[in-house]
Amino acid sequence: MTKTFKHPLARHSKVARAHRRDGTQVDALMIVTTLELDPAVKGYKADKVERLHEAARAYLAETPEITSYAVMNRPKDWDA
Repeated sequence: MTKTFKHPLARHSKVARAHRRDGTQVDALMIVTTLELDPAVKGYKADKVERLHEAARAYLAETPEITSYAVMNRPKDWDA
């Protein structure tokens, strides 16, 4: 069983199984945050975004069965 990813800048996280085109499966860490992730937008804070990425990379280093991660904004914050 993998340990849970927790970080003050992450609002939610989950390990999801992704299926590759060749039929193999990989586990990926999905991280949801309220941080602005686009450097071109006012309010982007590079130091906080980098802290979240560093924490995710450290989590992957400790959890070999998870091979990748993605950081995204909450869907309700997406422009429709």
